[in-house]
Amino acid sequence: MSINPVIILVKRSLAIQLLLFSAAMLGAQTEPVFVKGLHVETLILKEKYVMKAAGTTDSAHCNYDVTFQIFKGKGKRKKLAAGLNQLMHSAITTDTAHQDLPLEKRVEQDAREFKAEWERLNSDANASWTFNYTKEQTFKAIHSNRSFVSVKDQAYYFTGGAHGFRVTIYSLVDNKNGEIVEDWRKLFSDTSAVLTLAEQIFRKNKNIPDAEPTNKNWFWNGPFYLPDNFAYTEKGILFFYNVYEIAPYEQGETELLLDYETLGKLLLKPDRK
Repeated sequence: MSINPVIILVKRSLAIQLLLFSAAMLGAQTEPVFVKGLHVETLILKEKYVMKAAGTTDSAHCNYDVTFQIFKGKGKRKKLAAGLNQLMHSAITTDTAHQDLPLEKRVEQDAREFKAEWERLNSDANASWTFNYTKEQTFKAIHSNRSFVSVKDQAYYFTGGAHGFRVTIYSLVDNKNGEIVEDWRKLFSDTSAVLTLAEQIFRKNKNIPDAEPTNKNWFWNGPFYLPDNFAYTEKGILFFYNVYEIAPYEQGETELLLDYETLGKLLLKPDRK
């Protein structure tokens, strides 16, 4: 029963392959956002495998495609780099057995374990179907200003079932101490006014009449709220609701942007750059 690598990015036997690019080597499409005082390296690990499943005549496929970044800083920027790297560690893999490894080694280990589980399931002669595995994840800084760095972690997993699982997590990291800002309320001078404004924009985006409650088809019959999943962007403060969070699966994901001009003085640190 053979396992054939369909795509190998670097010829290095059957080991997990890793490509390392400096920021200067990346094309415009994947170039990381500039973070003042930090050197940013973007790394890509991309593998595809196919094998004949033991219990069937069909082929099984495994796809592991992860893009992530490593941040390096000196002096006052060390805390910011450390905070961003720790966030990266936690997002790429929850494996606690290899926390002492450098990030790139942890990703290699995660890929090996992902592939090993896929191989084990498809080696079972008693199984009458194939197991196709996919992990796609991109973790990168998307915006930086004088106060914060915004980071986006977008992942898709499929290990069987009716459909895969997709999740997007935004994180806002304080430039001074590298700590995550977990509560959106800390960004604004008047949270009640922000909630009112956000609900008005949500209603407009979803074509909800003023006389109709927002929880008729959204928020699972509960009150309107803003999620602790947010970031600074070029256009404004973006809030993100993942699948199932405020509506059934078929409604998909929901983005809610509060632009800088509309927020005005409600935003305590109106730093766009």
